[in-house]
Amino acid sequence: MAKFYDVGMKKTELLCLSHWRKELLGEISGDVLEIGSGTGVNLKYYPKTLNRLVLSEPDLNMRHYLSQRIDELGRDNISMIKNTAESIDLPDESFDYIVSTLVLCSVHNQLSTLKTLKRLLRPNGYFIFLEHVADEDNPKILKWQKRLEPFWKFIGGNCHLTRKTEHLIKQAGFHFIQLERTIMQDAPKFVRPIIKGIAQKHESL
Repeated sequence: MAKFYDVGMKKTELLCLSHWRKELLGEISGDVLEIGSGTGVNLKYYPKTLNRLVLSEPDLNMRHYLSQRIDELGRDNISMIKNTAESIDLPDESFDYIVSTLVLCSVHNQLSTLKTLKRLLRPNGYFIFLEHVADEDNPKILKWQKRLEPFWKFIGGNCHLTRKTEHLIKQAGFHFIQLERTIMQDAPKFVRPIIKGIAQKHESL
């Protein structure tokens, strides 16, 4: 999967994903954690002025390509860890921003993951997300998502098609600063529905 991921996503990147990554990542600052960094597609969109960027990627094959991209940039403020999103063993309140792009579909427990991310964020820190989700506005597509999900999880690294990620972000203790529902172009209909935006750590929860 790691070997063919970038090639398989190339057209979708050109049509929409690259624009969304630039929009979401171009102005962030301080100490940043990215979960599920994959092959490092996001790297070129981060400002050079970040204080620290920690990239978490549990898959050995993905880390091979990620490491190459880190080396190509030659920045001493970027590091890589092997943890899954659910098991990042770093101190509480370590980061100003946490980034997740096309990751929460495949974690084993979304709510547990999101609570971990909240723990790692500093007070009033920000969670940046770009995730494909269940098509709750289209019952016909949702029906197909439910039918295809067992097979899709098997071939897609535990990728789920029917997750209601927006609701779980709220449940974990975030409130939305920016939220947009859109579609991922040049993708199968059952993975097109997307949510993207910024959520802030809610200090009262």
